[in-house]
Amino acid sequence: MKKIFLVVLFTIFSINVFATDYQKEYESPLTVYKENYFIAGDNDNQVKFQFSLKFNLLYPSSTGIYFAYTQRSLWYLYDKSSPFVETNYMPEVFYRLESKNNLFGDTNLGIIDYIQISPISHMSNGRDGLESRSINTYYGQIQLSAGDVYNFGVNVKVFNYWNIASDNKDIDEYIGYYETDLFFKLKSKNVEFLDKEELHFKFGGFSKKDYDDWRDSDKNKKALGWYSVEAQFRILTTVIQPYFFIQWYHGYAQWMITYPEKEKSLRAGFLLK
Repeated sequence: MKKIFLVVLFTIFSINVFATDYQKEYESPLTVYKENYFIAGDNDNQVKFQFSLKFNLLYPSSTGIYFAYTQRSLWYLYDKSSPFVETNYMPEVFYRLESKNNLFGDTNLGIIDYIQISPISHMSNGRDGLESRSINTYYGQIQLSAGDVYNFGVNVKVFNYWNIASDNKDIDEYIGYYETDLFFKLKSKNVEFLDKEELHFKFGGFSKKDYDDWRDSDKNKKALGWYSVEAQFRILTTVIQPYFFIQWYHGYAQWMITYPEKEKSLRAGFLLK
C-alpha cells in the first residue's frame, strides 16, 4: 500500500513538473470570484465564513462565460456542539465583458471595469419543510472606477426574480432589486506600509413598496434593506498572505432563514485573496 501511495505521489509531482511550461501558456480556468473570508464576532454573532469561485466554461477566459459558486455559512463555533446554524448556496451562470482580456481584444471601455449579465442566479438554504428558502433571479451588473493608484469606484447590480418560493414569498421586500458597492482601493506597489488595501460601503434591498411609501410620505413605513461597511488590509507585510478583514452589517436578509429579522453584527478575521 505504501509503495502504491509513493508511486501515485511521484506521478502527480512529475506531471506538475512537466506541465510547468504548459501552465505558463494556459491559465487556470478556476479563479476567485467574490470575497473568501473567515470572520467572527461576539457570542450573538459567531463565526461567518464564505468561499466563492468561478470557472470559465469556454477556454480561454476572455470568452467571458462563467459558472460560479458561492457558499456562506453561520457557524456557532462557541457553543458546545458547534452547530452550523445556516448555510446559503449561490450557484450562477454569467457572461462578463471586461475592459481588458475580453473576447474582442484589449478593448478600452474607459472607466468601465466590466459589464456582467446573468440569465440565472440561484440562492437557497438547502432545507426542506417550513425552513426552506429559495429564489431564482436574473441580473445585470456594471463596475466603474478611476485612478491607477488611488482607485475610486462603484459597482451596481440590478436584478429581478424568475420565481420566489412560497415559504419566503415576501423576501423581495427585504432583499429588494439592487445592490450597490461604493469602494476605494489602493493599488500602488511602491507604498511602504499600504498596498492593495480596500474600503467598501455596500447597500441594497428596498423594494418597490418601500419606494411607494417614501414617495407617498407614509410616516409608518418600514425601512427595509441592508448596508455593510467592510475594510481589508495587509497584516504588517505582503509575506503574510491572508489579509485582515472587518465587516459591520446592519439590516435585513443577512441570512435567508432570518431574512425578516433586522440584524446588527460586527465581525473580524481573515480574507483570502
